[in-house]
Amino acid sequence: MYKKLIAMTTVMAMSFSANAQWYSSEGTAEIIENDINKSRDKAISNALLTVIRSAGTSAESVQVVKSGVLQVDKLSIRSNGEIHDMRVTDEVISGGYIKVTVQADIYPFSTCPQEKYSKSLFVGPFNLATRSDAQLGAIYHADEAITQHLFNQLKRDSNKIDPRQLMTQPIAFANDTNNDIELQTLQVSRDIANKYNVQYLLFGTVKDMSDFYETTSNLLTKSTQHKRNFQMDIYLVDAINKITLLKKKYVAVTDWPYSLTHQFDTNSNTFWSTDYGQVIEQNLNNVVSDVRQALYCQPTMATIIAQFNDQLVMNIGHRNGVKKGDQFQLIRSQSVLHQSSLLQGPIFVPADIILTVVSVQSDRAILETDDPMDMSNIQIRDMLTPVDEYTLIRLGKKSNSSVK
Repeated sequence: MYKKLIAMTTVMAMSFSANAQWYSSEGTAEIIENDINKSRDKAISNALLTVIRSAGTSAESVQVVKSGVLQVDKLSIRSNGEIHDMRVTDEVISGGYIKVTVQADIYPFSTCPQEKYSKSLFVGPFNLATRSDAQLGAIYHADEAITQHLFNQLKRDSNKIDPRQLMTQPIAFANDTNNDIELQTLQVSRDIANKYNVQYLLFGTVKDMSDFYETTSNLLTKSTQHKRNFQMDIYLVDAINKITLLKKKYVAVTDWPYSLTHQFDTNSNTFWSTDYGQVIEQNLNNVVSDVRQALYCQPTMATIIAQFNDQLVMNIGHRNGVKKGDQFQLIRSQSVLHQSSLLQGPIFVPADIILTVVSVQSDRAILETDDPMDMSNIQIRDMLTPVDEYTLIRLGKKSNSSVK
């Protein structure tokens, strides 16, 4: 194992070493069926995921060893920076668990340095398309458990995303005859954004959890294995602009070596420690990585949700990285009817009004204008976006030190 790691990490680019940085993290995994190698891979995977997400958050696709993929035996990790060196510095086996300590030398990509605020996100639902798929194993609440696991991973693993709301039950659409979940959600996206004070929506469908038998044979023997599919389609929507940013399908197949009457509780560790549960979890890891990458260069748009005296309240705050003294520009929106006559997509027009943050709370901030007369030109549900240096120069405004 270690020889493979050493051989892999010899592909270092020394010209980048001046800007690279060492990160260290621990990863733990349960030893299942005395398979130490498999559990070691899982522990290294957990440690590397923590290291990668601590290093530079979401950026571009991986550039590591082969075609942008860091490989450790059968382990595959995608990162947002270039890993020049990685080493396992410690390993402890105790009480049925294996714990490893990993160090990685990462050169993070420099993308969108001006975008420093984490994106507010509504997650769910991910409903099972064919309910009969859940009969095997009695996993009738699998879709709800998958949505919850994805929400937890987003909250735990990404400091550039602010998951605010989880919904596991289906959304009630006015037009039930339209089975296009993407179009249906786009139609109500702005309403959801206003209700839950978010900018982006992540939703989808668990398309397939069916099973099948696979038979392999050679000259002397024939064997049949029971297998199970997993397919999930996801959609990432900018609810303010009513556009889809990411549409992707995740597909996997793994063994299902259980009797036809065996039942699982999808909220239990027993289910998630199975090969099938692990495959789902790995795909959820991939979703988190893809969502972070898709959102990384998207502009932050905050909404004015309240107004009192000569101050305004917007719907992002300390949890999103907002600091006292940050400056925002007022953006006015107008709706435009699309050719489909179904969607009203807004257009945004910047106004020459700059607001400064004077107080910050967890998920909101209070702002003031430089000129009190500007207050008469601002309405609830107007938008704000981080001001750029060009606009400040054009308006003859002074840039605060916290504005990038």
